[in-house]
Amino acid sequence: MKAVVYRGKGDLRVEDVPVPAPAPGEMLVKVDACGICPTDLKKIEKGLLAGPRIFGHEIAGTVAALGQETRAFREGDRVVVHHHVPCGDCFYCARQLHAQCPLYKQNLTTAGFEPSGGGYSEYVLAREPVVKRGAIPIPKGVEPQEAAFVEPVNTCLKAVRKARIAKGESVLVVGQGPIGLLLMQIARADGAMAIVSDTLVERLAMARSLGAELALDAAGDVVGETLSHTEGRGADCALVAAPGQRAFDQALAATRPGGRVVSFAATSPGETVELDLGRLTPLEKDVLTAYSSSIDLQQEAAELVFSRRVRVAELVTHRLPVARGLEAFALATSHAPGTLKVMLSGDAA
Repeated sequence: MKAVVYRGKGDLRVEDVPVPAPAPGEMLVKVDACGICPTDLKKIEKGLLAGPRIFGHEIAGTVAALGQETRAFREGDRVVVHHHVPCGDCFYCARQLHAQCPLYKQNLTTAGFEPSGGGYSEYVLAREPVVKRGAIPIPKGVEPQEAAFVEPVNTCLKAVRKARIAKGESVLVVGQGPIGLLLMQIARADGAMAIVSDTLVERLAMARSLGAELALDAAGDVVGETLSHTEGRGADCALVAAPGQRAFDQALAATRPGGRVVSFAATSPGETVELDLGRLTPLEKDVLTAYSSSIDLQQEAAELVFSRRVRVAELVTHRLPVARGLEAFALATSHAPGTLKVMLSGDAA
């Protein structure tokens, strides 16, 4: 089969690799859609992991083969596949910190080499824990490129829940790439009034079309506009979906005293910001972090996508077969106008 293989820092190749064979309890899934994730782009650009690997974890597909004693699904079933599943029994699972669970930190889907997701390929193998607890049936009428958003929607839902956003509150979302647009929609689904900022005009237009009440040029006076729109207080909460000092400073300054700032975009070592604690502590602002998905939110995230309460189809701007994987990754890293979510399909050509 064809796969996009990571060989080292900045080195991606489309290669022929063996199709994995499912062992007892496992299943082989034909990849119908896999979103290219910014976290994977960081790993590739910075060489954070040793190659060779096949990344890709935003996976929707069709069951192609079952190992012996695999009974949860049948061949031909359409499924969303999560690449991480917690054990449910450890110190961290008991505290609902599933992303810190030792089993969760293992990658349980693979297309070969060191297990790393495997979705950037024609077929992906799901290990037994995923088959039992990390695979979700896709309803009729839901397109694969929509279903592939269940995992990233889960991560965003986790961030919104951690932010303790209440109905009627105001939320500033800094950055309106695909993740920022998801965060904004989920905050609105929880009853918040959404303010957003970005540097790209078409992303601000997309945010307005998806329900943002106020869409601001990130190069302008975002803090002043946010204060003006919230009776001078500032937003109750800010969700940071863009990297760097400027984005974080904007979020912190635009948040009211006693409000919350959630860092979502920083996911790899070396992404730093400076904090003036003398300006932070007297105003009692909470700085929080959120990372990865939660099995406790798995069904709720799926329902948000499948019901289209969170609209994801509009975010997909490009869908290319795995044989054109290098072109797809070039698009995903370009941040060019007109490019939001880039999807790979498991079609060879």
